[in-house]
Amino acid sequence: MNGVLLHQLKGIVRFDGAGPVKTVFLESETLKAQVMGLEAGQLIPPCAMTRDVVFVILEGEGEVVADGDRFPVRPFSWVLVPKEMPTRSIEASTRMTILAMQTG
Repeated sequence: MNGVLLHQLKGIVRFDGAGPVKTVFLESETLKAQVMGLEAGQLIPPCAMTRDVVFVILEGEGEVVADGDRFPVRPFSWVLVPKEMPTRSIEASTRMTILAMQTG
């Protein structure tokens, strides 16, 4: 990746009543960035990752769950979950828009 990149997130966030929608907009050897749209009550199921991940809540409220510990989030909250954590997931209380960036 050379130079500066600019991306508008608003136009790529999508929602689906059937489940969360993840849209990857940047992927390189050192960074993966995506936006996720979750409707109220939807869940990103627990998973393990090989990279650290930062979740930035752009809209809505819910919880980020890391290895069973629950972290309430709302707009402008961010959570860093290191790759060493066995699992991480997200539960939406309201419609949520999340920016997720994996590094490493």
